[in-house]
Amino acid sequence: MAKQKLWFKKRTTRGGGREVNGKTKLTPKNATREIFKNQRVYAHFFLKFVIFLILGMTWLRLGAPVFGLAAAPIGLMIGLIVALFERFRIGRGIEIAILVVAAVASYFFDVGIVF
Repeated sequence: MAKQKLWFKKRTTRGGGREVNGKTKLTPKNATREIFKNQRVYAHFFLKFVIFLILGMTWLRLGAPVFGLAAAPIGLMIGLIVALFERFRIGRGIEIAILVVAAVASYFFDVGIVF
């Protein structure tokens, strides 16, 4: 039996007229929504980046050196705990890398917050 041509278009979702090849049509209103949505995501990621950078540079100065260390990376420990129990786990590897790089940089170069 030969394949029959379908003379009708099968609708799978409601409002299929607004979609082209499974994607929403690009209108000025939709483009503006996408821009604002992306700006919110980037702003959230940048805020997390800054917070983890500050946490990584936070050290607790000890009175006497313990095991050769004169300071403890308290911000690195707090940042790792926050990164591990965070609800949005999209950039966990990036967050941990930022923490470690900030902690190492603030240990060798005298930058950061020391208590």
